[in-house]
Amino acid sequence: MVDVLTGVENHRGLDAQEAARFALAASAFSSDIVCVANGRTVNGKDVMSVMSLRARRDTPVRILATGPDECAAVRILSDVLRASGNRSTQDASSHIQ
Repeated sequence: MVDVLTGVENHRGLDAQEAARFALAASAFSSDIVCVANGRTVNGKDVMSVMSLRARRDTPVRILATGPDECAAVRILSDVLRASGNRSTQDASSHIQ
């Protein structure tokens, strides 16, 4: 298991668009992905679950991954959360692919 603590940098927080971006990126990995924020633990591959974290800007989010690609998963997913406030929508979609 790999565990990383990062923060949300989007000024709107982990809104629907950012949650979808995160879940889409998480779904690309075969590892199990769990996110923890605001006292909630959710499946990182499920958009609605990620949105339910209600993470605002600068909220600490713990990402845990277990599986064969766990190191890459936490690295990329923490980048998705940190970079969300620093790129346009077009740039974001190309980041995940």
